[in-house]
Amino acid sequence: MRILNIIDHILDKDSGNVVLSQKEIPKDNLEISKYVEKVIEKVWKSEYLELDLQRIPLLEQFWNSSDDFQQITEKFALDYFDSIKVHEEIPGGDLLFFNVELDDLSRVIGIAKLDYTQRYIHNVEYDDDVLVNNIVKNNSILPSPGQGVKNVILIDKEKVKLREQQYTGASGKWLMSKDFLQIAAVPSKVSADVKQIKKSIQKISEKYDDDDFAVTSTTQQAIHDSIEKDGVIDNDFIANVVFENKEEAKEEFKDQLAKKAIEPVVTVPNANYFEKKYERQKIKLDNGIEINVPISLLKNRDAIEFETNPDGSTSVVIKNVGSLKSNF
Repeated sequence: MRILNIIDHILDKDSGNVVLSQKEIPKDNLEISKYVEKVIEKVWKSEYLELDLQRIPLLEQFWNSSDDFQQITEKFALDYFDSIKVHEEIPGGDLLFFNVELDDLSRVIGIAKLDYTQRYIHNVEYDDDVLVNNIVKNNSILPSPGQGVKNVILIDKEKVKLREQQYTGASGKWLMSKDFLQIAAVPSKVSADVKQIKKSIQKISEKYDDDDFAVTSTTQQAIHDSIEKDGVIDNDFIANVVFENKEEAKEEFKDQLAKKAIEPVVTVPNANYFEKKYERQKIKLDNGIEINVPISLLKNRDAIEFETNPDGSTSVVIKNVGSLKSNF
């Protein structure tokens, strides 16, 4: 990765001011280069929304405008601060803007809101010329690039990848996509759609007295297989797998999804992430034991079997285990 432009502006909510950097960060700063690279990698390996760049004029200017990069970032930072300053629940932070060339020579422009957190640090002080090592609270600690950056925008020639956090407080809810970028009809997250799909299936299956565990595992497998095969969540495919010959159940499932505004085919922007996420099924037993099973083995009776005992209890038999390993 090669940095073309990088600049950081400070959103100081304590003073009510934006501290605009008058110069870009040097391109040969290895630490900031590593930070940006990890921020980008984190987005690629997580859930994000994907939108057409032309739908978002505030972001389109970064790619198409002939204006100076620093000038565009300054205006963006000032407008962003105006949007968040009345929301006490949104912490101050830095707005980091970067324009980079990736290893495949493609270009990405990014914006990361780095929310401040509080941490205790040591501070060297002097008391009447006597050195004193003190412990103080620092209210302006930046987040780690791999975990703590909640609001990130990545822009390429045609698409925008967006990770965002919703803030809720006395002033109401604030979401970057709706309340600042003014994006109309923001699509729901794939994980939110999956949650509603699972809820609908569970509710319908109860009417037909279907086995809850079997329905849950079959649904998980169907979602995974749909993503693996086509890179989407095909709800007709899922209905056919889960409900098989129960046509009324299939129709009811479709009706419920329509009421929840879930499309028959859900686009999955980062299919690899979700394919990995749904490739395992966590099974919780009422005796406290938890088993994490690859869904490819759930129906393999040579690997795991669920037996119903005469007293109505269930035994889980794990078979053909070559070795056991305990991880600390």
